[in-house]
Amino acid sequence: MRIRQIESFVSVCEIGSITQAAAALNIVQPALGAQINALEQELGVQLLERGPRGTTTTPAGQYFLEEAKEILDRLATIRRTIKQFDPAQEEHISIGLTSSLSALLAGPLAQEFGRQNWSAKVQIVEEMSHLLGERVARGDLDFALAFNVEPRKGIKQTAVLRESVFFITGRKSEFGQDGPINLIELAKATFVIPTEKGQIINLLRHAMEFFHLPLKVAYQIESMDAIKGLILEGNACAVLPYGTVAREVEAGTLIARRIVNPPLVRTLYLIQPSGRPKPAHAGSALHIIQGFISHLAKNEAFEIVEQEVAPAV
Repeated sequence: MRIRQIESFVSVCEIGSITQAAAALNIVQPALGAQINALEQELGVQLLERGPRGTTTTPAGQYFLEEAKEILDRLATIRRTIKQFDPAQEEHISIGLTSSLSALLAGPLAQEFGRQNWSAKVQIVEEMSHLLGERVARGDLDFALAFNVEPRKGIKQTAVLRESVFFITGRKSEFGQDGPINLIELAKATFVIPTEKGQIINLLRHAMEFFHLPLKVAYQIESMDAIKGLILEGNACAVLPYGTVAREVEAGTLIARRIVNPPLVRTLYLIQPSGRPKPAHAGSALHIIQGFISHLAKNEAFEIVEQEVAPAV
């Protein structure tokens, strides 16, 4: 059993899709599938149920998932501690962003860090929200900005902004006009979604169920470019973060309509590690990140929330 296999298995379980996990791990899907198959053969049990709507763990898979996380957490601790024995090792600061935030912040953040006269190397990575908290806890990341992250051991999370997600449509659609849209009107739309386990589709689904409204999902496509193409041609609509379509909206090819009565919102958290030594430039890096959070609050999709710190677990 290899560490890479364990990491791959955890990623598939967390994301709920072998295809999306392969993209996140930057490997081809057949190679990832082969790793999971080899792991199942070695253990002698089936770990995952594969279906048209993604993957789920079997009872054996769920048990192995919890043990795998413990193994990876322990390994991360060893990696962090062993570096202290090499004072000449280059310091680095790693920051994690979701894909929608990366579209808005990654470039400006990289430029700002590039202007700092630091000996440390700064790395900005893109990942799904529920994986960012886990990576901070493991020691892979020093900071992260992620949405609706559950409290977990080894991290401190501070609510910084509240984001409204938008109804995205094209000019050719019957919904192709500017201005807000009532939640009840979404019952008339045909939707395309990236994954059944996505945070935003669950937010939409729960809101529609609460008000006893139908939700028509006609397409499930994991390529965001393909999703945007369907919307552009008027074949479907979507509910997405503003950052995912910011360029298209600013260019006038897609329309982002604020959902109201009620709005669909989620909370953005600044995540930091707890209970472990921080890099020398961590304080300065935090100050820069906080400055960008303040700037992000000026975007129409965001508003500042009263600061609340989730207790470290």
